[in-house]
Order: sequence, then C-alpha cells, then structure tokens
Amino acid sequence: MERMSRRSAMRAATAGAVVVGTAVLGGKAAGDEKAPKLWTLEGELKVHPKYLYRYYLVLGDGAKCALYGSDHGREPDQLTRLQLPARIRARGVLGTAHHPGGNRENPSPFPETWVLYMDVHEVEAMK
Repeated sequence: MERMSRRSAMRAATAGAVVVGTAVLGGKAAGDEKAPKLWTLEGELKVHPKYLYRYYLVLGDGAKCALYGSDHGREPDQLTRLQLPARIRARGVLGTAHHPGGNRENPSPFPETWVLYMDVHEVEAMK
C-alpha cells in the first residue's frame, strides 16, 4: 500500500467533506420538502398606481408591506375584488427584496430601498 502524505490526506478529506455536504444540502428526497411558513398580517389595504408594488398593507404602526399574488405576480386576484377602503387579514409567505434605485444607464424614479413583501395565499375582509 502506498503511503499518503499528510497534505494529500487533508486534501482528500476536504474534498470528501465537500462532496458529502453538497449531497446533504443540495439534494432532497421527494417527501422531505417542507411547505413555506404562512404568516398572518392585519391592516388597511391600500393601492398605489405607480410604485414598485401596487397593493400594500399599512400595519398599525404605519409600516408598509407590499402584497403580491401567491406566484409573486403584481396583481393578486384576491385583492382586486375587494372594495376599498378595506381592513384585511392576509396570510402568506413573507420576504424581502432590494431595489437598487436608478443609475445613468438605467434611470429609475424610485430611490434605493428594501421592500418587505408578502406572497398572499389567503385574504379575509374584516369588519
């Protein structure tokens, strides 16, 4: 049997760990996929005709959360049917998105900002 140097042994161990880690993190068994966590938010539904998002929810402290369709579409069907002004309870997946703002090659009227958004799965009008 050929003797392996310490350096070669460390390289082999590192490569093996990378392969195992990639298989564990990258691959998923068919039944192991988890559904995304649905969060519930309540607030006043507003519509902005020309901003980065059309529909948004104004929470109790004045914070805003953009509302998209469950497929991340700009026009969620469930929200277009509501009569405004409306107080709603929305359930969906929360996320954040960065808008880089404009530059010389691609001007944008919107400044650089982070957006809190929800991909809406359920909407309930509150009384």
